[in-house]
Amino acid sequence: MSLRILSILVCTSLGLNSSDLMSPKSFECVISSLKKTYSIGETPQITVSIKNNTKKDVYLIGSLDGSEEKWRSPLCYFKIDSPGKHKAPTVGRCGNMNSLKETDFVWVKSGETFNPYQEGFFSSYEIARVENFQKTGRYKITFFYSTKSDDMATYFGDDNGASKKAIKKRFAQVPHFELKSNTIEIEMIQ
Repeated sequence: MSLRILSILVCTSLGLNSSDLMSPKSFECVISSLKKTYSIGETPQITVSIKNNTKKDVYLIGSLDGSEEKWRSPLCYFKIDSPGKHKAPTVGRCGNMNSLKETDFVWVKSGETFNPYQEGFFSSYEIARVENFQKTGRYKITFFYSTKSDDMATYFGDDNGASKKAIKKRFAQVPHFELKSNTIEIEMIQ
């Protein structure tokens, strides 16, 4: 069975019109910065807002342990274009990831917005790392979010939550898509 047919069947069983969820404007992502200029040593305050433009209420999943590293879904990460040829050193971390929980699913009604970094989720270490903003100049920042994977196992982390009925039920109401936000510019000064 093709993935498109399977998506239509899932949408139909949930009462979702596939055109609602497959349209490029079904979900939109906008990022903003608290201010345009920061001093070296300050952490930029970036807000992510994903809007549900469909006519249906859905579950979305916030940034999980490993989402920013692209080790698990949903993928939640920033692309930071810095001035010059500066490349911050990579940070080592263990491969352990927290288990997927019912509370990782947030009910987002039609017309409402969702921040994948809201309280209860993992914040972005890419934005929080002072090393990424050490040069003066302009930085371009873009955010990416993906629930494209419809394989529930790619969301689990260290625990196989497939046996949890509540998780299966909520996962069935997660739309599968990829988003790229607008690009913002901030300036770092001395």
